[in-house]
Amino acid sequence: MPPFLGLKIFSDVDLNSIIPLINWRMYFAAWDLRPAQYTEAHKNLESDTRVLLKEIVDKKMLRASAVVGFFDVQRMGDTLDVLGHNAQLHFLRQQTQPFLSMADFFNPNEKDFIGLFAATAGLGASEAEQKFREQNDDYSAIILGLLADRLAEALSEKLHRDILDGVGIRAAPGYPASPDHTEKTAIWKLLSPEQIGISLTENYAMNPVASECGYFAAHPKSSYFKVGPIGEDQLADYAKRKGVAVDVISRYIF
Repeated sequence: MPPFLGLKIFSDVDLNSIIPLINWRMYFAAWDLRPAQYTEAHKNLESDTRVLLKEIVDKKMLRASAVVGFFDVQRMGDTLDVLGHNAQLHFLRQQTQPFLSMADFFNPNEKDFIGLFAATAGLGASEAEQKFREQNDDYSAIILGLLADRLAEALSEKLHRDILDGVGIRAAPGYPASPDHTEKTAIWKLLSPEQIGISLTENYAMNPVASECGYFAAHPKSSYFKVGPIGEDQLADYAKRKGVAVDVISRYIF
């Protein structure tokens, strides 16, 4: 059973509650610092970052919000029909062993449920970065932008832990298990993330940049995987399921 049905909004989430979940390995990697080693460069960067992070929290330079929804679905092959909402979620399948699809994590024989989320920690980021640049402080502007990215990811992780006790996986359109960016439109239709300040561009980028959206699949055997290359036959079938031209959809599958 889903923890709830419908939408829940989490406005102005306390940054202190998500800071412990920051993935510092990914943060260092964004600076081209190898996470396997902790050098003097790591130490100096972390010190500078934590000073700025305290300032961000104290001055409320960044704000974080999220919307989460759980919906009844019926699986139809590699597509999930979102019941009562005139919406579908489409997935691709690996063409090598073990031939996985995100759809495999949902019951093919009876009604199941899926969780969707959109989260941001980038509210206020553009203004804060601009102020730093006006002060010729590009270093702080870069730190703030990268911190906003990591805070958005940390917020998504917190939602997963708090709502589903971390069960299952948290996947996202445009990433290995679901490589089609256009599937974000279905998430937007169902969650209306504009209500928390996240918009979607015509090229399926999110604004603020420090935002995430995706799926919660609560199946106990769900796992992260990479779809990888797909053949022309699957691409044609996928385009048909979505009702778009093959050449159009192929631009947004990575």
